[in-house]
Amino acid sequence: MKIIAKKNKIQQPLFFGQLFFNLGTFFLASALPISGIFYLFALSISFFKTKNIFKDKWNIGIIFISGLFIANTLRFYLQELNENLSYFQKSLALINLLNWVPLFCVFVLFQYYLKTSTQRKLFAKFLVGGSIPVIVTCFLQHFFQIYGPFKTMGGLIIFFNKAPIFDSGVTGLFSNQNYTGFWLSVTLPLIISLINKLKFNSIRIYITLTILLFTIYFLILTNSKNALVGFITSILVIFGFKKLIILFLISFIFFQILNYLHFINPIWKLNLINHLKLNDLINIMYLENIFNFLNFTRIKIWNITLQLISQKPIFGFGAATFPIIFFNFSNMKIQHAHNLPLHLAYEYGLPISILLSSFIIFLFYKSWSIIFNLKNKNLNYFFDKCWLASCLVVIFSQINDITYYDGKISLLIWILFAGLKCILEDLNYKKLNLKEIT
Repeated sequence: MKIIAKKNKIQQPLFFGQLFFNLGTFFLASALPISGIFYLFALSISFFKTKNIFKDKWNIGIIFISGLFIANTLRFYLQELNENLSYFQKSLALINLLNWVPLFCVFVLFQYYLKTSTQRKLFAKFLVGGSIPVIVTCFLQHFFQIYGPFKTMGGLIIFFNKAPIFDSGVTGLFSNQNYTGFWLSVTLPLIISLINKLKFNSIRIYITLTILLFTIYFLILTNSKNALVGFITSILVIFGFKKLIILFLISFIFFQILNYLHFINPIWKLNLINHLKLNDLINIMYLENIFNFLNFTRIKIWNITLQLISQKPIFGFGAATFPIIFFNFSNMKIQHAHNLPLHLAYEYGLPISILLSSFIIFLFYKSWSIIFNLKNKNLNYFFDKCWLASCLVVIFSQINDITYYDGKISLLIWILFAGLKCILEDLNYKKLNLKEIT
């Protein structure tokens, strides 16, 4: 009895920590403040329970990068500003640091809740369940013209769901259709992973399939080309080209049913070609129209950003200064560089940008090489591949745009990378065992 009691005592912190972590994940899309409270409890528990942090090379790497971020910010804060930044508030640079260092802690400490495949699958379920409000608000916005933003708890929680401007897409719970597109494209592979093990005669598979189809539907309706490319890329990673075509046909039939059913069409007046922007999808697939996707304006922004980086390549211009310096240099009002590595190089210098980008790319590369070279396809192979696809969407999405600075998105990104690192450890162990057996 004493042994059992001791075991339960040991498992208790993990139980409560996992509970707080899962609840934080569930509320992440719809209520960031509530999610943040649960995540803080989960972080505090994992901080005291996680051992040998400094013995892990990945953790050491991200901690070292954290130190560089802090040192760079302090250097900027203590230095004298030039004339162009005479009215700039240095405190903004310190605030901007919150977008990085705390999230590096998330990467290190949330591994405690993602170590096993069971924990990662549980995370996927809570994330997908918590993403249903995004789909519902997109549904209400698109079909019933219910717009916001709506505030609750004294403005602490805001459901944006705002009216579209010009030809912008659905926004759901986010302030921008690109954010919504990112969220849907990243959660899509995890929805697919949950369908894989469900029985065809169960009610759960029909519910999950419905969530999947509406996710694809509203992903396209965001009018976000990044999201569309992310969707196609993730499907290619998970299924290959042949199954991509099959899934596209199934989705097309689903949309046609929505469009032409007699009792739906008169109310919602759906027009498949207009709503789904199929012409945009086709254009992206042609090499001659690739610049329509990249956008000449963004190429111009990247070119100017590179010119600015060349002026201060080591330490950068300082966090949160981009709109001011860019406007003075080009007379263009732009909030960011539409490319996260370039933006980081501008703010913090090339060394930090290269180190952080290399860290993420190497983590992804190692995971990719192990997952796809694993000879014995275990039970978690398909799920791990879906997780990898979500991480690939994250990487691609930050090359042509920056959605990172939304708190919900940045938290999701680093949790996914933490899970990828845990998958890497699992697969490394399994691969070594396979080698020993052979």
